[in-house]
Amino acid sequence: MLFCSSAFSQIINTAPYILTVDELKVWTSDGPTASPDLICTTPLATRFTNTETQFNPTLNNNMQIAYLPDGMNNFGNYHGEQSQFNLYNFTHWAYIDKFVWFGGTSSQSVQIPSSPWANAAHKNGVKIYGDVFFSPTAFGGSTATLQNFLEQDINGNFIAIPKMIAIMQYYNFDGWFINQETATTSTVANLMYAFVRDLTAQAEAVGKEIMWYDAMVLSGSVGWQNRLNTNNSPFVQRDEDADASNGFETRVSSSIFINFSWSASTSPNASRTRATAIGRSSYDVFTGADIWPGRNQGNFETSGNGFMTNLHENATTPFTSLGLFATNCVYNSSVYTNFNNDPTDYASFYAAENHMFAGDDSNPALVDATGFKGFSNWIPEASVITAPFTSNFSTGHGTKKFVSGALVSSDSWHNMNDQSFLPTWEWAFSQNGILTANWDFNDAYDGGNSIKVSGNLPANTPIDLMLYKTKIPVDFNNGVTHISLTFKTSNPENPKMKLIVVFADEVAQRYEFPLTTGFTSNGWTNVLTSLIPYTGREIAMIGVRFDSDTTVNDYSINIGELNSDTVLGTVSSEKQPGAVMVSYPDAQQVVFTINWPSVSQLQYSVYDLQGKVVKANTIVLNKTTNFPLNTTNMSSGTYLVKFTDKNNVTETKKIIVK
Repeated sequence: MLFCSSAFSQIINTAPYILTVDELKVWTSDGPTASPDLICTTPLATRFTNTETQFNPTLNNNMQIAYLPDGMNNFGNYHGEQSQFNLYNFTHWAYIDKFVWFGGTSSQSVQIPSSPWANAAHKNGVKIYGDVFFSPTAFGGSTATLQNFLEQDINGNFIAIPKMIAIMQYYNFDGWFINQETATTSTVANLMYAFVRDLTAQAEAVGKEIMWYDAMVLSGSVGWQNRLNTNNSPFVQRDEDADASNGFETRVSSSIFINFSWSASTSPNASRTRATAIGRSSYDVFTGADIWPGRNQGNFETSGNGFMTNLHENATTPFTSLGLFATNCVYNSSVYTNFNNDPTDYASFYAAENHMFAGDDSNPALVDATGFKGFSNWIPEASVITAPFTSNFSTGHGTKKFVSGALVSSDSWHNMNDQSFLPTWEWAFSQNGILTANWDFNDAYDGGNSIKVSGNLPANTPIDLMLYKTKIPVDFNNGVTHISLTFKTSNPENPKMKLIVVFADEVAQRYEFPLTTGFTSNGWTNVLTSLIPYTGREIAMIGVRFDSDTTVNDYSINIGELNSDTVLGTVSSEKQPGAVMVSYPDAQQVVFTINWPSVSQLQYSVYDLQGKVVKANTIVLNKTTNFPLNTTNMSSGTYLVKFTDKNNVTETKKIIVK
């Protein structure tokens, strides 16, 4: 059944997403300004790097990236699915480390991340920060607001600190960005210093972080320093006891975000020098780059190579970490796109974001010969994929919705909770100018989009598209034994595409596996590839190879799902398997006892260990069902039986035929 409705979203710019100072000071988890809707339910995934699988293995992995879209409250303050496709989105999680929920006005001081975005960040190992904003005086900021925020009890304890700690713990986000741009007195400024110091100590004690913005200094004036120096470093690390023998003994914040008015390597270099002098890592300093066209660093397409080069001592060694501000420009600046106003203009939005990270050629695997090289030229990718996983490549929104290849809704929708594990690299082709990859919102296997690869495929010219950086063991316990790929093309028996796997002990070798025998349903073909012969090795990269004996003009294929399996059942954070038990009543049959209460029928496919489908059919269920599989005509050996329901929930069982 298809459903259609008008497109709209419900963005909330009041509590519980935004708090005034007064609301903050009385906040409780069961009070009127709190809501369980904002609780992030996804634990922060652990990230890893691997220089051997970086396209540039010489890049430094110490630099961190803070990502600050300006006005996140206007883009993402929602809970649950929204009936609007063209809300703000983000897909390049592999290149950033911290996502700041930047926003605020003189009266809306405290910005709390929404749970869909926090879940998406945590899924990718990215920390997400709330924001506390005190406006410049010209825009309504006042010393009275600061004094209210800095109120202390009779014992001298700041009233707001335990509230800010409790909010982070209740909603499960990772830190606060303190943006104090109100000019004030030295007395209030020193009180703010004490507040940040005490907040940091208590936040770090529970695994959270505090980032200070380079604006107000201890005199109370707002003077952006644009580098770490003696004026702003007291908000990072300070010699509070004035005892030179123990150095800068007081830790004041976890990190600092440096303002944008710098144009040469002098400022980042000075920041590194000052960080060393106060005993802190230079990577605790985030040199800011404001990339909104016409401001500060400006349009990344024309100025990106310059400011990224100035941030580095040489091609691979950065002076500091990097803070990218106003990254929403690819969404709501007419220089790049009109997607925020026109949902049909999604291609320009995704092209602009991919240009920002992958450069003029939209390819992070190759260095751009001309134009902007993309942030991936300087920033190595990270990953969280260390166990079996499934991706339907959902970006978290769409103009339609599909289940197992069938169109079930023509409604526009948006929900970052539904964003899948997206490719580490967009789009890492081994050659440029032949094939292109794009998000296809017109067709999907599950969710709202698939990956469409198209172009003129030349004869005898293999072209690789690497998708995922992984660290997955091949074994029968906590690892992978099979990878299945679901795709749609005009010739599924010869898709001109192969699976590629790279193992950690042999990163220069790309193993290819044919995708020529599979099970087709709703136009989508699923092929299961066995990795059992490689048991004991570790998968470091997964991709696909396009190869043809003859030239194929207007070649096109959609990739709908990549699923890594074990013989004990599909393992996925997005799926809950049913219950299938195996028994052997006699030598001619295997009986599956199936308790799968949510559906009335299942599809099953029997694969040999080479991934060839030897049997496939449908099982009609009636409560607990005993399904006999006749094995009389099957050769002796081990097989895998994969069960799939209409919601694409799967479970795989191993059987032995004697």
